[in-house]
Amino acid sequence: MIRFSVDPNYAGKNLPGWFMVASYLQKSIGQRVKFIPYKDFDEARNAVLSGEIDIVYANPFDWVFFMNEIGFLPIAKPRNHFDEVIICSKKYKSYLELTKPINIISAHKKTFVHMVGLFLLEKAEIDLDSCKFNFSGSYQSVIKNVLQSEYDIGFVLSEVYEKSSVIIKNQLNILDVSNDGFVFHAFCISPRLIELQKSITESILNFNSKLLDDIGFEGFETISEDEIFTISSLANEYIGSLNREAS
Repeated sequence: MIRFSVDPNYAGKNLPGWFMVASYLQKSIGQRVKFIPYKDFDEARNAVLSGEIDIVYANPFDWVFFMNEIGFLPIAKPRNHFDEVIICSKKYKSYLELTKPINIISAHKKTFVHMVGLFLLEKAEIDLDSCKFNFSGSYQSVIKNVLQSEYDIGFVLSEVYEKSSVIIKNQLNILDVSNDGFVFHAFCISPRLIELQKSITESILNFNSKLLDDIGFEGFETISEDEIFTISSLANEYIGSLNREAS
């Protein structure tokens, strides 16, 4: 049996669609595929690292980590769909209004969203030593905490913000947004599935329009070695900084 999971951010939405992806893969590659969703980043990561998952649609931080640590192989990315970051606030309309200490809510330290959020703050010449960080476990809860004015600003995956209701968006001020257009989630497979790599990849690249609509994408395409190198370099630099911070 092949066990399949997705980034917890996606497990919380379009859930029936991801079950259908498992069914599609099962029919396409001729092996039983079981979809296993997880509620938070740590639970999902631990499942992959402990060998409980064989195929995962992972955020960029995780797929680099899985590739480095346990030999997972990124095989497909969403077409014209990149991970961008929004820094939002309910209380403030610009960085200039912030006062120290700056209380920041983020989903998880080990995400590209948090990393890019830090880059945006540094670019805006915000002293990170004046910031206090808290982590909520999901981007939806980041928005909730910001709306309750419990924190000055929040780091949010732009896709989550864009899919929020008009009522929610009208209550949030956007202080900053990334526009890099190169970081992405990816389907990854365990090294034990290497013999099925071609058939799994072809199956993902040939998702039908109904299935794509169900999970909210226009299509998938292969990943180049240059893309893997660029994103890996950024992620590894950030992972190294976290390790130095912890030591």
